[in-house]
Amino acid sequence: MRIDDIPATMEMRALTRENPVTREEMERDYGITPEGVAADMSRGLFGWVVEAGSGIVGFAMGDERTGEVVVVALLPDWEGRGIGRNLLHRVTTRLLAAGHERLWLYANPDPDVRASGFYERLGWRASGERHGEDVVLEWRRSRGRDHPA
Repeated sequence: MRIDDIPATMEMRALTRENPVTREEMERDYGITPEGVAADMSRGLFGWVVEAGSGIVGFAMGDERTGEVVVVALLPDWEGRGIGRNLLHRVTTRLLAAGHERLWLYANPDPDVRASGFYERLGWRASGERHGEDVVLEWRRSRGRDHPA
């Protein structure tokens, strides 16, 4: 992911099936701006994009400073093809290479939300922590698997 991909990923994020977030909501509710993401990319935030045709159809980001999987997002027509799992694998591989033994992410606790089952099948578990309405899922190397995706 390059800095010039940021606006397109922010626009794409509003078009996801579950948990869509508009650019305006990102700024208002989370304080996330293109300028802030660009600055964070110089301090450990990284990502990958998947392009098809003339646009971005998916992306994922992680933070080497904290071990957080920040986002994995796909457009609905691209779900179910292994792309999300591949993106997650790339992010978690880099976080593990950075030395993190515990990886974590925020997730909707509703079991009917597809992402919950996606992460659970890959070995992610609730940590008992909450962030607003979200739960913190974590993956620890000590659980016997050498990689979460």
